[in-house]
Amino acid sequence: MKVSSIGKFLDQPLLSNSLSRKMPLILTASAAVFGIKDTLEQPKDERKKRAVKNAIILGTITLSSVFASRFIKIKGETLLDTIPKEEILLKQRQVIDDFVTENKNIAKDTVNILNKAKNKILSLKDTDNLLKQTIDMKNRDGLVATLFGGKEDVTSGKILQEISKLSIMGFIPVASGILGGIAADKATNEYSKEKTTNKLKEGIYQFFANIFLCNVGAGTFLYTAEKMHEKGLIKKLTPLKKTGVILGGILAVGVFGGSHIANFIGNKIVNPLVNKLSKTDDKNACKKEERKPEVLDIALHTDDIATAGVLSGLKWIEPLLPVMYLVSGYRSAIGYRNTNLDKDKNHTHN
Repeated sequence: MKVSSIGKFLDQPLLSNSLSRKMPLILTASAAVFGIKDTLEQPKDERKKRAVKNAIILGTITLSSVFASRFIKIKGETLLDTIPKEEILLKQRQVIDDFVTENKNIAKDTVNILNKAKNKILSLKDTDNLLKQTIDMKNRDGLVATLFGGKEDVTSGKILQEISKLSIMGFIPVASGILGGIAADKATNEYSKEKTTNKLKEGIYQFFANIFLCNVGAGTFLYTAEKMHEKGLIKKLTPLKKTGVILGGILAVGVFGGSHIANFIGNKIVNPLVNKLSKTDDKNACKKEERKPEVLDIALHTDDIATAGVLSGLKWIEPLLPVMYLVSGYRSAIGYRNTNLDKDKNHTHN
């Protein structure tokens, strides 16, 4: 079985559409598992309070993410693809019927696979067999493009449009996480200005270091590479090279530089602003902090690899991004700060 068959299998419009429709269920299940695991890790006498906080926080993040994916639009398009399944099937049936009409004496096994494609997602085995069995047939390119998604030429301009969607998808769980965290603190009588300040600081860190700057890096690097090609400094960018450039931008600006940039924004803008809004003269509220990347922060950059896939045209990854952004939202909600010297050693989340 060829590696390209796996790629075609994952690129099926029906698969992406199915994941988009099931995203609320996938996200809810992920949040529930995450919340239960975190609650059970607490001392027995604190599990009830933690369960309440987790229910409020994760419920807020989940509901806001689902709502945003369905109702927020960028240039007329929702954040997640919501094309009706029947519309996709109708197009596939028409293309399959035309293909069968134009190609006589198609093997029975091939016809059976094509009939499956009229109603459902093809298995990996069927995908591989269909690609092999139709290789010399008429209008095969049109059939493959319809059943397995046509490849678009990724440009920096198109990436800029996609970045706005991805950034909003990442901003929603962080913002709702902060609001949910404040509500959870009030519900459990743990509210304080200091905790709210930490939530804002962590939210800034999560959004810039783990989400936004990665997107900016991808667009900036591809734009630069395009300009270098126009001036004859580098050869034409193939789809594979473009993916490499996008990933390089994500790694350079987001993964390696994101933490420093996020801390700079926090120290120069956020801390003084919070200090001013809270009307306090406490110098400690405005002191310089360095939120250092940790193992979990590095793990969070898994979503950056996914982002590279989305920006490169792998649409099946996009419905899974809200699940990956869930952790950033949760960390913002609890106001995690690894610079706090007096943090409770028994509660590594606070």
